[in-house]
Amino acid sequence: MTHVKDLRAKDVMSGRLEHTTPDETISDVIGMMREYGLEEVPVVEDDEVVGFVSDNTFIDRRNLSFSTKIRHVMNPPPEVNVDDSLVKVCEMLLSSGYRGVPVTSESGEYKGFISRKDISRIIPSIDELKKAMVKDHMTPDPETIRGDEHVGKAKSMMERYHVRVLPVVDNHGKLIGMVGIQDILDKVTRPIAREEKGNMSGEIDSPQRDVDVESVMSEPAITTTPNSMIYDAAEKMNEEDISTLVAIEGDDIKGVLTQFDLIEMITSFREADQVFVQISGLKGHPEVYDQIYDVTQRTLSKVNRVLDPLVLNIHAVSHQEEGTRAKYSMRLRLSTDYGMYYAKKVDWNMMKALDEALDSLEKRIFEDKEKKLQRKRDPKYQAFMARQKGS
Repeated sequence: MTHVKDLRAKDVMSGRLEHTTPDETISDVIGMMREYGLEEVPVVEDDEVVGFVSDNTFIDRRNLSFSTKIRHVMNPPPEVNVDDSLVKVCEMLLSSGYRGVPVTSESGEYKGFISRKDISRIIPSIDELKKAMVKDHMTPDPETIRGDEHVGKAKSMMERYHVRVLPVVDNHGKLIGMVGIQDILDKVTRPIAREEKGNMSGEIDSPQRDVDVESVMSEPAITTTPNSMIYDAAEKMNEEDISTLVAIEGDDIKGVLTQFDLIEMITSFREADQVFVQISGLKGHPEVYDQIYDVTQRTLSKVNRVLDPLVLNIHAVSHQEEGTRAKYSMRLRLSTDYGMYYAKKVDWNMMKALDEALDSLEKRIFEDKEKKLQRKRDPKYQAFMARQKGS
């Protein structure tokens, strides 16, 4: 078995993936991504990584001409060195939202690529994760979409809830498949050719509202159970080449486990005095980040008295009907050395919803701590532990 803190980027990365140059066009790169099944592409010039593009680059800017050169849309390249620890790489993936990044030498030479898939492949061999269970790391009560609803709604939900895959259910809530952003891009989104100053160019069309989710979803859905082991779930992801498993009990959907959750697990092994706080869903509200950090740090300092908080994920969802005031849902997931805690609160005021969600987390943690102390005082428990020590 392997210890997580001994792993380096070079131990996990794949070889050099297909890459592009700054002078290639959007059309060239989209074609490459579809041909090779890529979600991110390094931009390389003279064997040095000079930029980075992902499918989100084109989804967010779908009105760009297909003839636009990559140098005008590429992002600065993530800095990942072959000798960086796997924990550091996972922390960077978690904070950036990238699903994979190029790996370079000290001089910036393109050496390889490390993705969520590469990391999920190494999960079964990590000693510290051999006792981890799906129920302790899955996201419970996930959002679902009916098969007879349109793909435009599916895409909107993915953006709102910061996910790339949704479980698809029938009218009775029974799981019938999965739909991902890649399904929509591959089967629905298409270029539209038009004349522009004598040249053929195009735009990336948005999904058509009359296309049902059921017609593009993958079926059957690949599932696990809440009581399955993480290493078994990771192996299933690897075998099926998927990023998301639905955890079910009978016909009931209990949660989802994603490659993002596996990244978060490894990030929890970081050596730092402060908790890693990941905030998502706040496009258009950059002014509240500092306020959110201040509020969460107060709660985390209290929680730190009874256990070690490791990673706090905060996702904000704005619920707004046309012409009405926005209502905010704040969803929290806190990874600790004692397990995973969840909270969700809704209010017209975003910070009030956050305060209430943090209070809920704090209350559950202290209640669990008290139950644990009461259990230790129980004579039957003390006798059991004495027998264990004597055996």
